[in-house]
Amino acid sequence: MEESSLLSSFEYAAHGGAFPIIIKNVGVVGTITVSGLAQEDDHALVLAVIKEFLGL
Repeated sequence: MEESSLLSSFEYAAHGGAFPIIIKNVGVVGTITVSGLAQEDDHALVLAVIKEFLGL
C-alpha cells in the first residue's frame, strides 16, 4: 500500500469493508463502507446489499 498509493501504514490501514461507487465515463464518486464486523464480513455485507439493490 505504501508503494502503490504513497500512504503511510502508520496512518492508514488496508482493510475490507468498502466498495467504490464508479460511474461510467465519470470515475469514482464515492464508496459504500461498513465497519464493525470481521473485514471479510464487512465486505460481504456491502456486496450482498449491492446485489439486492441491483436485483441480482
